[in-house]
Amino acid sequence: MKSTIRMIGAMLTLAVALTAQNARADKLKDVIARGYLIVGTTSTTPPFGYKDEKGDLQGFDIEVSRLVARALFGDPNKVKFELLSNEARWSAIENDQVDMVAQFTTITPTRLTRVAFTPRYFDTGFTLLVKQDGGIKVLKDADKADITIGTLTVPEQIDAIKRYLPQAKIASFESVDQQFLALRSGRVQAIGVDLPIGMWYAAQNPSLVVVPELFSGFQNYGIAYKLGELTWKQFLDGFVSELTSGYAYNDYEKIYTKFFKVAPPPQRPYKLEVGRN
Repeated sequence: MKSTIRMIGAMLTLAVALTAQNARADKLKDVIARGYLIVGTTSTTPPFGYKDEKGDLQGFDIEVSRLVARALFGDPNKVKFELLSNEARWSAIENDQVDMVAQFTTITPTRLTRVAFTPRYFDTGFTLLVKQDGGIKVLKDADKADITIGTLTVPEQIDAIKRYLPQAKIASFESVDQQFLALRSGRVQAIGVDLPIGMWYAAQNPSLVVVPELFSGFQNYGIAYKLGELTWKQFLDGFVSELTSGYAYNDYEKIYTKFFKVAPPPQRPYKLEVGRN
């Protein structure tokens, strides 16, 4: 009798697990049934997500998200944006507060244990933004005890500064606009930024310049989403692949050029050979 009860209990546990797994696997169906996409993003990090003079949300990640909505519903406006801090991105995904996060998010091995990522949709790198007259021309110029570097409250950024510039002090901020204000006010002498963000601020502020070095080579941004959502993974991975190198590349090129004033990486080269068996 006891063995029968244990067997029934085990079967019920398995059924619950399979039901939860199937629910995750139907995420694409659930999003389409809802009728709109929910995206976690930022409003404080130009050119990826920021508010214009009218208070409207703009940016590269905003446009990418609208293209996802268009692919799902035929309408780029069927998307709701949730503004998140950098740390809140992960719990928002895990707790189903958002369907995906498009928030200048670097793919790292540690993050892959917590959330899933699409293939990369943007190449970037980590460097310093400084004042032109501040005496910092290369990264090593900032490796001094009287230099304070502003970072985001992102462990990977803080670790990079500590590793490469161990003598410098660190001040951490919740958002890029807070970093920028600290640099302008003199509270810090440099801020750690991803390259395209630093380039955008330097273009808007002639007194600032990006240090022409990267801390550890190029990095990749990906769209983040919840682990285990099979159909959602298949859709998002396929969407990004086509956006950056396939059918939708013209859309990618248009928004990339709009916000970064340069052309994106080219599509994969393809050589058509005719008349050969």
